[in-house]
Amino acid sequence: MEPSAKNSIFKWVAVFVMVLLGTNLATYLFFGDQGGAPGVIEENGQRIIEYKPENDREGSDRDLDSETEIFWEALESITNHYFYEVDRSELIEGAIKGMIDSIDDPQVRFYDPEQLEEFLMDTRGTYGGIGVRIIESNEHIVVFETFDDSPAKRAGFTPGDRILEADGIELTGEGINHAAEVMRGPPDTYIDIKVQRPGADEPIEMTVSREEIQVTTVTGEMLDEGLGYIKIENFDSNTGEEFREKFQEIEQAGLDKGLILDLRNNPGGLVDEAVGIAQQIVPEGEIVRLIGQDDEVKTVYYSEAEKKPYPIVVLVNEESASASELLAGALQDRNAALLVGQTTFGKASVQQLEELSNDNAIMLTVANYFTPSGHNIDEHGIKPDYEVEMPEVLRYYHYFHPDRLELEDYGEEVEILQEMLELLGFEIEVTGYFDEQTFDTLANFQVEAGLESSGMFDDRTWVELREALDIASREQDKQLDKAVQLLEQADLWNNSGGNE
Repeated sequence: MEPSAKNSIFKWVAVFVMVLLGTNLATYLFFGDQGGAPGVIEENGQRIIEYKPENDREGSDRDLDSETEIFWEALESITNHYFYEVDRSELIEGAIKGMIDSIDDPQVRFYDPEQLEEFLMDTRGTYGGIGVRIIESNEHIVVFETFDDSPAKRAGFTPGDRILEADGIELTGEGINHAAEVMRGPPDTYIDIKVQRPGADEPIEMTVSREEIQVTTVTGEMLDEGLGYIKIENFDSNTGEEFREKFQEIEQAGLDKGLILDLRNNPGGLVDEAVGIAQQIVPEGEIVRLIGQDDEVKTVYYSEAEKKPYPIVVLVNEESASASELLAGALQDRNAALLVGQTTFGKASVQQLEELSNDNAIMLTVANYFTPSGHNIDEHGIKPDYEVEMPEVLRYYHYFHPDRLELEDYGEEVEILQEMLELLGFEIEVTGYFDEQTFDTLANFQVEAGLESSGMFDDRTWVELREALDIASREQDKQLDKAVQLLEQADLWNNSGGNE
């Protein structure tokens, strides 16, 4: 197994994680004003340079020039003279998508009404459903996790369940978006679901209610007396308030040794939510500035918060992107925190959702954001103050679900399984080939987990392996350990120019 091949599968999983979270990496304004003359206003502690349309702006008229005339001529020619029947609206949509493809910007995209509603639902952080997060594995729809106090949790759904049907509609092989669409629906409605449970001989059928599901993006706890920890998964429309509540709770519990803010694997989301959090923990002054075309300043965000009397450490890695980089960059540049982990993803472009006719929309890149020191992190990322690596297995094990693996199988999935067993303390040679040694080692793991020692990797083994790695990821979190170590070094903070 070549290292590049193994790395490629992890990169694919990382991209998949970002898509699964259902967030656009950074959304600046929904249906905002475009272009024009600036005027400075104050709003909610933010100094905003607002742009208003100008009637005499060059190019603002809608007279068709020769290039746009070509488009309309082609459209009319196809509509009126093409031998086969065509749908004019599909031609228009195809032309728009063609324009987007020519831009070659992965963040620019077209939303039809259904896709737009799905996107807005994801950014709202609430939806009508049963409360599960799903992944797609070998065309199967698999329960990745169930949300606390959700209909799915109460009904007994568990990680590893394969959802075969929903309301009689086959889900296998139809894609994860189709599955999500079928299972979502208005609160106070019911859905019949058929699942194949790991270890069960026959599928299980159950009727589950739908409720309004609130996706939690902020969690936290006191790791030790005076030492707080807050993790932000992504930034949706509820994240700022969730952070405020958790932050107040931890401060009231006696936060004096320091705060660890975990932004690892956070793909970003809504910029204003990240700014709202920054306004609580970044000392008074600039947070970030958005730079548009021709290097013009579109918006500058400020904080009016007092400097915290305790140190802060921020955890970041290669999958910390966009709005999470905005927050981490502000804390680092303003000497309000030290960063620990790996260089971040490097996505500093800002998107704006533009409304089109007939409930369509287009997402456009409208600006880049710069940290307070003027650093443009796009394609470069933010380098942490202390670089600490984490094993790839511990970063991505949640998304490893290869169906069945057995003797004589070969490939990336077998190699990853061997690496997982090795990390758990089993002696095994990592070759990518499912040999007798792998069979025996997996059988030993199964015995320790209370399973039948089949030596074959199946759904039940996946559930137990994931639970074992959950424990290992907490016990072997070198980045978190480094953060705790730094917070215990008072002299470091006093001499670093950071929190004192």
